[in-house]
Amino acid sequence: MTPPHLALILLVCLVWGFNFIVGKVAVEELSAMMLTGWRFLLLTVVLLPFLKIVPGQMVRVVIVAITMGAAHFAFMFAALGISDNISVIAIGVQLNVPFATLLSVFVLSEFVGWRRWLGIAVSFGGVVVISFDPAVFTALEGMGLVIIAALMAAIGMVTMRQLAGVGVFTLQAWVAILSWPPMFLLTGLFQPEQFAASFEASWLTWGAVAYTAFGASLVGHVGMYYLLQRYEVSLVSPITLLAPVLGVFFGVTLWGDELTARIIIGGLMTLLGVLVIALRKPPSPDPAAEA
Repeated sequence: MTPPHLALILLVCLVWGFNFIVGKVAVEELSAMMLTGWRFLLLTVVLLPFLKIVPGQMVRVVIVAITMGAAHFAFMFAALGISDNISVIAIGVQLNVPFATLLSVFVLSEFVGWRRWLGIAVSFGGVVVISFDPAVFTALEGMGLVIIAALMAAIGMVTMRQLAGVGVFTLQAWVAILSWPPMFLLTGLFQPEQFAASFEASWLTWGAVAYTAFGASLVGHVGMYYLLQRYEVSLVSPITLLAPVLGVFFGVTLWGDELTARIIIGGLMTLLGVLVIALRKPPSPDPAAEA
């Protein structure tokens, strides 16, 4: 990887890692649904010129938008809202990788070798270890919500693998425009006071909303798409594990998270399992097929 591209992926990891802190700041004043709605409305304004119908792909595009957009972020922000420990959320959301691997077996009929099965088991085992930490056990709802968020992202990832001829900005535009209306509708039905609260929110909260929209999505996702067009997934994916590590670092240094022995051991297990999955070797070519 060239130095400029290495700098780009490090920037992406930095942006994604800091996004957990920013999200926690925002949910101090806004609900998870309200935050998710504003996030994607801001993104829609920027990406509207890229919105276009992609024939034969729209059903999958909608599934990706709902799962990786509205559902994933609403559950993740909700987890941040009720959890006192940002580090746990940063680690737990990495379960999207083993979830996606499991779904690829049943949906895409992909082959998973024993190493990846071991990685999946270790990942989930790490989350179990974290869940029984006294600092986390009293607020297991947060862990449950982040697991759902990871599952939603995994469904979107597997569906995205089936897309063809959909540009990254077009996909991001559809994710944005299909995510904020249901969030605002649900907010209006169950949390109508949030609309007034959002207009009374501090500049820090609105800065956090802007960061989650433009930093995490435009810089993070577009940068990652750019790199995946030029390098193998097996090279790029392991480096992205720096993002949750940075999330933990920011949680401890900026938010005052307490890292207990269980959280450290469970976190290392989860990240190690994800690394094993990400470092899988591509299948060997079939000599008969090449003949």
